[in-house]
Amino acid sequence: MNQNKGILAYIIFFGALWGILEATLGYVLQFLPPLVSGSVMFPIAATLMILTYNHTKSKSAMIYVAMIAASIKSINFFMPGLLPIKTYNPMIAIMLQSLVMVAVIPLLQKKNVLTVITGIALLGFSWRLLFLGNIAINNLLTGFQFVQLQSFSSMMLFVFLFGMIEFLVLALFFYTILLSKQRINFVFKPPMILSLSCYAVAVLLTIFL
Repeated sequence: MNQNKGILAYIIFFGALWGILEATLGYVLQFLPPLVSGSVMFPIAATLMILTYNHTKSKSAMIYVAMIAASIKSINFFMPGLLPIKTYNPMIAIMLQSLVMVAVIPLLQKKNVLTVITGIALLGFSWRLLFLGNIAINNLLTGFQFVQLQSFSSMMLFVFLFGMIEFLVLALFFYTILLSKQRINFVFKPPMILSLSCYAVAVLLTIFL
């Protein structure tokens, strides 16, 4: 029972932290050139999911963390003047990222450097391919025009150029975590009250920013 409660505290904490970063850093990154913000936010989100897995040893926990972050994002549905698709698609992206992470995490646990690099590369490119399929379906159903679908070069730019940026940032973050684990023996166990407080902060920031 205590173990399940501890895992839940991790899930809420990291999911809320993801939501806080989406509401703050994600808002700032919107002022960068189009589509660049995702190349920064996903490596951060992936790092949070990796930390979740390192602490819980549960693949499903990473999906639950994404669900927490997506639930916080869903608050934007109630914001006046914001198109629903502008909220729906980021939520889909969050969930696709968690599913890809579940598939790739075994590669990231290997000691072989080439295998780990392959896993990191798959993370950066595969969720983008899946998301491209998602917005293509949205375009067919709603007629909404997506920047990523304007041309073949736009699609390649979205998947491969920005995917490469993500690969480099992810590699940096991943090996930073690896080095810190080797040098610092630190165990973080968030109390439930801290996790719930972070969730409340994430909700408030999403509403007011």
